[in-house]
Amino acid sequence: MTKKDKLFEKIKNNPRNVRFSDLRSLLKEENFFLERITGSHHIFRRNEYIFVIPVHNDQVKTVYVKKVIELIEDLRKLKGED
Repeated sequence: MTKKDKLFEKIKNNPRNVRFSDLRSLLKEENFFLERITGSHHIFRRNEYIFVIPVHNDQVKTVYVKKVIELIEDLRKLKGED
């Protein structure tokens, strides 16, 4: 199991109290890049996919973490990684 997979499983198993730094690392491992920051909103992009994450005190709300998990799972299915 790779470092990327371990981080993904850690976040997937407990989407509460996820630090933004961990989520950012995961998104970077999945080939997203930080396009810009507008206030507290961090905008990540990977080709035609754009994902906005509001961050406060290095914490991300659970709803955004779950959306990132869902997005990554969908992208992996499209890529055939399962």
